[in-house]
Amino acid sequence: MLTLNQSSSMKTYVKQLNSQIEEIVFEMRKSLTLNEYNKYETVLTIDVHIRDMVDILIRDGINESHDFAWQCQLRFYWLSKEDNLYLQQCNGKFEYGYEYMGLNGRLVITPLTDRIYLTITQALSMFLGCAPAGPAGTGKTESIKDLAKAMGLLCVVTNCGEGMDYQAIGKNLNGLCQTGAWGCFDEFNRIEASVLSVVSTQVKSIQQALSLHLTEFLFEHNEIRLLSTVGIFITMNPGYAGRTELPESVKNLFRPVVVVIPDLQYIGEIKLFANGFINARVLAKKMVTLYRYASELLSKQYHYDWGLRSFKAVLSMTGYLKRTTMKDNSEEIVLLRALRDMNIPKFISDDVNLFHTLLNDLFPNIYCPKIHYEDLNRIIEEVLIKQQYILLPEQIEKIIQLYETMMTRHSTMLVGPTSGGKTVILNTLAEAQTQMGIKTTLYTVNPKAISVIELYGILDPLTSEWTDGIVSMLYRMINRPTIRNERRYIVFDGDVDALWIENMNSVMDDNKLLTLANGERIRLQDYCSLLFEVGDLKYASPATVSRCGMVYIDQENVGPNPVWKRWLNMNLIDRLYERNQLDLLYDRYINNIMNLIYQGLTETERRPRMKMIIPLTQVNIMIQFTKLLDSLFLPLIKNEKKNQFQISSDLIHACFLQTMIWSFGACLKQEDRIILDTYIKYLSGLSLVSAGSKAKSGQLPNEKPLLFDHLFQPELDQWIKWDDLIPKYEHDRSKRFYELFVSTADTIRLEWLMKSMISIHQPVLFVGDTGSSKTATIQSYIRHFDSRYINLNLNFSSRTKSIDVQRTIESQLEKYSKNTYGPSAGNKLIIFLDDLSMPKIDQYGTQQAIALLKLLIEKHGMYERNGELNWKFITDIDWIAAMGTPGGSNNNIDPRFISHFSVFYITSPSYESLFRIFSTILQSHVRTFSPEIQGIIPNIIHSTLQIYENILRLFVPTPTKCYYIFSLRDLSRIIQSLLQTIPERFDTKERFLRVWVHECIRIFSDRFNNLKDRELFNKILEENSLIKDEKMYLLREPILFADYRTALQDDEPKIYEDLQDYQAIKSIFDEIIVEFQEQYGYKNIVLFNNALEHITRIYRVLRLDRGHLLLIGVGGSGKKLLSKIAAFTAKYEIFEIQLTRNYNEISFRDDLKILFNQVGLKNKKTVFILNDAQIIDENFLEYINNILSNGMITTLYNEEERDEIINEIREEAKKMFRIGSSNENIWNYFIQKCTTNLHIILCMNPNGDLLRNR
Repeated sequence: MLTLNQSSSMKTYVKQLNSQIEEIVFEMRKSLTLNEYNKYETVLTIDVHIRDMVDILIRDGINESHDFAWQCQLRFYWLSKEDNLYLQQCNGKFEYGYEYMGLNGRLVITPLTDRIYLTITQALSMFLGCAPAGPAGTGKTESIKDLAKAMGLLCVVTNCGEGMDYQAIGKNLNGLCQTGAWGCFDEFNRIEASVLSVVSTQVKSIQQALSLHLTEFLFEHNEIRLLSTVGIFITMNPGYAGRTELPESVKNLFRPVVVVIPDLQYIGEIKLFANGFINARVLAKKMVTLYRYASELLSKQYHYDWGLRSFKAVLSMTGYLKRTTMKDNSEEIVLLRALRDMNIPKFISDDVNLFHTLLNDLFPNIYCPKIHYEDLNRIIEEVLIKQQYILLPEQIEKIIQLYETMMTRHSTMLVGPTSGGKTVILNTLAEAQTQMGIKTTLYTVNPKAISVIELYGILDPLTSEWTDGIVSMLYRMINRPTIRNERRYIVFDGDVDALWIENMNSVMDDNKLLTLANGERIRLQDYCSLLFEVGDLKYASPATVSRCGMVYIDQENVGPNPVWKRWLNMNLIDRLYERNQLDLLYDRYINNIMNLIYQGLTETERRPRMKMIIPLTQVNIMIQFTKLLDSLFLPLIKNEKKNQFQISSDLIHACFLQTMIWSFGACLKQEDRIILDTYIKYLSGLSLVSAGSKAKSGQLPNEKPLLFDHLFQPELDQWIKWDDLIPKYEHDRSKRFYELFVSTADTIRLEWLMKSMISIHQPVLFVGDTGSSKTATIQSYIRHFDSRYINLNLNFSSRTKSIDVQRTIESQLEKYSKNTYGPSAGNKLIIFLDDLSMPKIDQYGTQQAIALLKLLIEKHGMYERNGELNWKFITDIDWIAAMGTPGGSNNNIDPRFISHFSVFYITSPSYESLFRIFSTILQSHVRTFSPEIQGIIPNIIHSTLQIYENILRLFVPTPTKCYYIFSLRDLSRIIQSLLQTIPERFDTKERFLRVWVHECIRIFSDRFNNLKDRELFNKILEENSLIKDEKMYLLREPILFADYRTALQDDEPKIYEDLQDYQAIKSIFDEIIVEFQEQYGYKNIVLFNNALEHITRIYRVLRLDRGHLLLIGVGGSGKKLLSKIAAFTAKYEIFEIQLTRNYNEISFRDDLKILFNQVGLKNKKTVFILNDAQIIDENFLEYINNILSNGMITTLYNEEERDEIINEIREEAKKMFRIGSSNENIWNYFIQKCTTNLHIILCMNPNGDLLRNR
């Protein structure tokens, strides 16, 4: 390689390189254009690498061309004979591609990069692909792209995802073969394993054609051209969420290379050197040391990233500062500022001081002042003041941090728990930029509200027709060319998970490309950015975290005080007296109560912090407090202006107390409410009135133990008990049982809270145990609302999806203008969301239906789910929601969604309330019975409640007894059944007690699945004081009551009675079975005693209003046959679905339309029998759940079909009820008929996990 007289030529060349590098560095310190700077930086990066390689050759004494140290270098040769440029590395020789690349920089070439280059070139020389694998942010994709630049070839990066099929990849490969370009399939192991096996065949065919040096070959049934420069590469993040293991057939086609730890020291040194830093080596070492200690010493947060991407972002910022605003500052100050400004925004408050300490240790005695953006700061303050926000230095600093982060990152995440002010920060920055002349538009989407297919679009595998998704539509829209100075941001306001976010990886990294399944590639323009507003990054992979700038928003930055001051400024700016009085009360109570609830601190003691049913932040509680003041206090000011009465300090104090207990105490359990109540009374300094008298303002009520038991009425200037507002119950025998409603103190209180929130259009959520009368009270209340209100009930189940919710809501809306929708003109829509917590939580902790509702309630709109995917503004909607106490099947709800509601915990009804409800109804029913029976009603109710308490204590759900779920609804069913009794048949106390025992057995014991449980229940009955004395008569077998004795005589009345013995029952059914066999074609039906019992039980339920059944038994036990006999006995039609090969959800909907037309239009009482074998799609159960809850599936009929039904039933509805002729009233009448005439029987098999999971 070297002749003797040229032995120093290598050293001479090193000197030449050093001189050249010095010249470039000198030139870079001059004032350069961006283009010139990029040019010099690229040349410098390559020259430094060449110099270092020559140094190694000299150091190791390499002087032969066949030495490996020389052979492993990527070398360029101009061959005069062929008049062309070639590249060589080891035994790989490649023709230069001459592809125009533009001036977009080169990678710092480290030993790791060299190893990747060598693996790739050797793989290509053997006609294989290459598969770099390793953690996120180690340079896998960029190394492949950089080698392609070096070889003058186009490298097409494709971001792989679950939506890609073999056809989409085949199209890519087809294009690569014909253009000779390289294809880099990023995160290849996210593709489904079934698709990978097909892809392996496609790649194998290409590699075989290359090894045979073919210029044309057969690919996917087409003869295509093949250029020999084609290369196929894949990158992977093994072990990350959403990744699959590659099949062996794929692994064999690619040479693996492990990319784990990038050489940060070397990269930092070269980059700093390229940016004109003289002390690059020392500064790079400080950077690496800082990152190592920070990753070890700071807390472990999901959104922290100490990898190469974060490192590179700091280097880019350092170069930008050195070239622009900090030309004359020392190098250490420039680096210090970049390290501080690029990292501080992402830290939680506890880590900020520790990071500052690390900086001070590495850069001692160096002070770096914070940069001040005068115009931006001023405009931010103006925007906040205009919106009446309180100026908080911490919040303004976060806005500036977001601004600075977005200067260096095109993808930025705002991370932090609810109530930190993320949305305010984002909107304020957008408005501030607009006022500075940079028009900023935000396009908000909740990515978890819809499926991944609806987000990114889908390619039809049969027709190859492309259907856009919401993100692909928005992304295409924001990247349209513009000549204006503007910014367009897509805001992903929702949870981040490994499923949907990974498709954005190629957009969030330096590629800035969205690759869609149809092969479309859209580049993110410089005036566009992606923003993510999330609570946490628990489910985000490091690949995602490393690609984004992070700004952490701590909820402690806001706190309750700014919320309070803003409310005063917005509502009492001209009412100085009231403002001062409220401020004094705020100072007296609020901090003390916050300390009690959140820390357990009082002035004299420390106790455990209070637990809330739904965890609320201090800001949440403060907002709820101000909303209650909006409802209770602000109307007083309006009334005072009308000279109705004078507002005194005592009156203000009383209103303040009332709002405090229903904001600070709203989510506390009863025992904590007692403690809070005592503390508030202590802080008030007011005296209790004497027992029995009404308290005025300035006094504390004493009729009941707690303030929670009282209501302050400003117009009367006195405290009253909730009991005082209970109306007298009037029993209406013409009403059906489910229409009966007995008011109690609990229901009156719930109605008052509901009315208070709806009057100011504030969404309200009631949380309570099953049977706490939430649903009954809410439905009763909204039924009697102003006629301008239309109500919509949405019952949630574990299978409720966002599309179900959206379709149901859209069915109630009309188009007002271009993109504005609302209820019919002049009306308001009240949407009642029942069982809000029931939707299934996906593997990443999100409820899809809740995500959609969050977007709708917060942004007052949602995107169309088909067609043009336009945004729809939705107005004139009020929201009421109810859910069970979290735990068991009741899931915890997203705190960011909860923050839009006022939340109230509804305690379970007291013993007194339950006694009042059931005794009132039953006493009203037995007025015509003997005095003896009327006298035992209180004892019957007491005993029923006692039995119920024992049932809850002794019988709990287990995996094999998943249906052992008892609630207050079961007590209602006992009373409902007792209302079938008549005085002629139940003329003695003993007979009435026997029917009561029968109903208890039917409701509770029929659910038990083993003899041991039934015996335990019988023991509970026998020990009851009402039964002890008459045990022989009351528990005599069989205990069966029904009204089918006259089933075959149509003109005879049906009387609910004791059936005495099996012989009497059998004699009745002998006649019924003959007719049943003739009608339905069954033969040889034998009815033994157990079968007669089952038929009677089924029949009894079918005869009740809204009587539905779940029959559980192994296959072949006769569930279906006995149900048909019971339905036939009750003179009901039988409806079943008939499965065919292509039966699907659409077929099921069509069958349901036939069913509803039968029960609603033809007025036929019908039993719908559905067994588990017929539930071929789990969505069937969602339809059944809606029918059981609402009587109708809201989205079943389209507008045209609904109008046809309304017109057909209009005259009947007018005649029956003399109701108004509005379409809404008539439709409600149709639903009422369907509810009355339809009974559902589900037949399920207990074996396996299917029933429990359902």
